[in-house]
Amino acid sequence: MNSVGGFGIANVDIIFGNADRIPKLGEEIYTPSCFKQLGGGVVATLIQLSRLGVPVKLATYIGNGSLSKYLVKKLEKEKIEYINMLSTDEEDPVTLSCIVSCEQDRGIVSYKPKEEAFRVDSKKIYEFYKDCKIAFLSLEQKEFCKSLKEAGCIIVLDSAWNDMLSLEWYYDVFPYVDYFIPNSMEAIKITGEENPEKALEKLGQYLKYPIVKNGNKGCLYKEDGEIHTVEPLPVKHVDSTGAGDAFAAGFMYGLYYGYSLDDCIRFGNITGGYAVTKMGCLTAEIDEQKLLNYFHNIYYIL
Repeated sequence: MNSVGGFGIANVDIIFGNADRIPKLGEEIYTPSCFKQLGGGVVATLIQLSRLGVPVKLATYIGNGSLSKYLVKKLEKEKIEYINMLSTDEEDPVTLSCIVSCEQDRGIVSYKPKEEAFRVDSKKIYEFYKDCKIAFLSLEQKEFCKSLKEAGCIIVLDSAWNDMLSLEWYYDVFPYVDYFIPNSMEAIKITGEENPEKALEKLGQYLKYPIVKNGNKGCLYKEDGEIHTVEPLPVKHVDSTGAGDAFAAGFMYGLYYGYSLDDCIRFGNITGGYAVTKMGCLTAEIDEQKLLNYFHNIYYIL
């Protein structure tokens, strides 16, 4: 049990950056930059974690098309151990997004193959995860929380926005979750409360260590009956794409090496904050030495 495991669909982003504006219907505009990279989600989190020196492994869907070949090339470059869960003849079981980003906002058009391409073999998924030290799960994989907790994994459950989010979705799995890391909008939606602090209190009724990521206000958590705030990394914001994925990487770095909860959140704030300093979710690269330098110089400066 020496790795962090994650399972999910890979995303590829084509990013048109620094546009003057989002184009109107029927309008063509030109941007000074354009590049392709792997997008957000579990793949981005595991790549960030691998860059920090933590052993990771990924279960995803890989076909024979150009996007799949691009995915494999990037995973091998980042030294990511992976297994292919594809059981259909889908050529590119990958989500593709075209993003136009300007100073004020961004526009996104995405393509996702039909759901039949993403069949889940529950037995294979359990076998993939069961020997991991940390199992990084999303809402779609909540059914594995109980069995993997019983197998000895540390369970980190991520959230993602959905109009149907509610506590009812989580009642059955919260007893088996060690750490749940929603952002403030997700936490408010799940609990029905009016602000992040009240949402945190509500989550504390079901979780031992409730955590709420609160954007540029840092991160809230509750421990021993008290609410704490960990201040964000002071950075110049460029693009928030992938900030939550990067937070998860830093947070699990701390868990992997046995740091306290507040220090794990500090690591998460560093990686999440650093990610927003450049365009795209994987452009701002941070290694373990840089992470530890920020950790000691920002949070533990004497």
